[in-house]
Amino acid sequence: MDNPLEQAAPTEPLERIHAFARDLAYGATKGLWGAKFVINYFHGESWNATAYLDGIDSDANFIPFLEAKWKDNNPASDLLQAFGYLTRLERRESGSEYYLLTSQAFQLLERPAQAPGVFISYRRETSSALALLVEARLKLRDPKINTFIDKLIEPGEDWAQRLQQTIRDSRYFICLLAPDTYAKSEWVRKELEIAHEADCRIITLFHQGARLDDTLPDWLRQRQIILVERETVKHYESALNELLVGLGYSTL
Repeated sequence: MDNPLEQAAPTEPLERIHAFARDLAYGATKGLWGAKFVINYFHGESWNATAYLDGIDSDANFIPFLEAKWKDNNPASDLLQAFGYLTRLERRESGSEYYLLTSQAFQLLERPAQAPGVFISYRRETSSALALLVEARLKLRDPKINTFIDKLIEPGEDWAQRLQQTIRDSRYFICLLAPDTYAKSEWVRKELEIAHEADCRIITLFHQGARLDDTLPDWLRQRQIILVERETVKHYESALNELLVGLGYSTL
């Protein structure tokens, strides 16, 4: 999972709410602070973490995070409550209120902070059905995900230029490899080279009995692979779940 605390705070109001709740949940799961927070309302809102973790004041992590990423202008607590990310525990006479992160906030960690761009490379003669299945499963898991397969190229479009630019703009490159795909498909080889040069995160999915062998370049054999052990629904389902995990999604 990418560290959302290292990503810039979004500017769109709704995205800021979701991103802040995700940050709080991520920090709690990583032991940087606890899941309970105290907020003072004397002059606007002043957030503090309340837990001491392994004898360390978690504010030592939480306050610098607020200042660095959110510039002390994070979304208000009432907005986080309205979206179900916070629940109030108690109100003190001093004016402070104690809040707890909800399970809904932690569910934000089940998908990437930003829906990734994914390019699906395949040989039509052998992997068209699997390419469409992969696209459908990714869209089902996250409607915001940006997937590309060559059916999206418009008539009359410079398809070679479109493919190259789309690969360079993609974060993930999924290559579906059946036996002889690499040997027989010039375009799969070209697309892989472009993805390698663009430093995409390349995930190869071997099916129909394909295996790693010496015909593949060394740099490709060293990348993450997914292997469909047998041509059964169960094994394809397992491979698709493994692919989702590789893209940063939970399959629970």
